[in-house]
Amino acid sequence: MSESIPRDLLIEPKDRLIVAYDDMQWPEINATAAEIAEHTAMGKTNSSHVKYGAAHAVGNLKRQGLKTMLDSKYHDIPKTVELSIYEATEAEASVVTVHASGGVDMLKAAVKGRDTSRIKFIEERKSQVGTLLGITVLTSLEDEAYSIFGLDPEDKDAIRKKVLDFAFKACDTGVDGIVCSAEEVDAVKSHSRLDSLLLVTPGITPSYAEKAHDQKRTTGVKEAIERGADMLVVGRGITQAERYGLTKPEAAQAVNQEIKEGLGK
Repeated sequence: MSESIPRDLLIEPKDRLIVAYDDMQWPEINATAAEIAEHTAMGKTNSSHVKYGAAHAVGNLKRQGLKTMLDSKYHDIPKTVELSIYEATEAEASVVTVHASGGVDMLKAAVKGRDTSRIKFIEERKSQVGTLLGITVLTSLEDEAYSIFGLDPEDKDAIRKKVLDFAFKACDTGVDGIVCSAEEVDAVKSHSRLDSLLLVTPGITPSYAEKAHDQKRTTGVKEAIERGADMLVVGRGITQAERYGLTKPEAAQAVNQEIKEGLGK
């Protein structure tokens, strides 16, 4: 396992909060990031945000004092993924995602690209760039996951088992962590061999907000933390806070309070 975001650096609740800007374009992202920067440490961009390159995405959030989760979900032949991860790490993305379903060779290539790019960074910076996360089973999938992954429709635990399969592949290839539903976090935590994996859970719904229609396997903030998630991805509950009578900073603060409660603090 290579150097990744150390858990002992997740000190304050805001260190565990990743705000997703999935429904936004850059002018709105920049404005929102500036508004909530005091209450979160990282923003999540997606593949639609990197048309000008990874450096553009990372640079925009960096100007607001935020780290970047570059959620481009790379999935291609090994060499292409290696070069893509090299570029993303060179651009100083703190976190980069790849599809764990891309296979062992692709995951190893991703690690190689990251490690090669990290050589140019001073020792203190190496763990701050290029943390690799393997995407397991998207939280937008439920019944459809059975046909996509060829799972046994009679096995109610099939998705959890598939996530575990991806988790072991990530661990064995040197990937730093996984993205999975909070519903599968406890299954991962039950295997000591996977203790080193950073667990990031997306699609999280704050207690004051409505669950997004395009998210299936999700939980609330407090439950995800109590189950053992290290970091949470929250999107519309913060970026569309006005729907719930809150400002964006108020919403981010409310999420941090729920994280704090989940940690038992």
